[in-house]
Amino acid sequence: MNGTELMEQGIKQAVDNANNVNEGWSDTAYNFLLEFIDYYWFDTFMTEEVRAHAQGVVPVPPSKRAWGGIIRKAVKEGLIERDSYKSVKNPKAHSTPATLWRIIE
Repeated sequence: MNGTELMEQGIKQAVDNANNVNEGWSDTAYNFLLEFIDYYWFDTFMTEEVRAHAQGVVPVPPSKRAWGGIIRKAVKEGLIERDSYKSVKNPKAHSTPATLWRIIE
């Protein structure tokens, strides 16, 4: 397997695990993302912002990587696209760069 295939496999495992722990998690998370996109006040966002806004609305998945599957679905649906990279705010991540997503209008 190449790196992309391994990434896809890992994301799928994370989403499947989240759905096993919380039935319908991916549907709930995707619907939340759709609302987030509709009502977000900026043109760009980071996945960590979606997760933060989802607290108390979407069950926390066993792995944050499950959100990758939700984001990838929105990309495939033509709702968002990669804009650039930005440092994450999570101090434990040591300012690592992550994707800044652009909402397609």
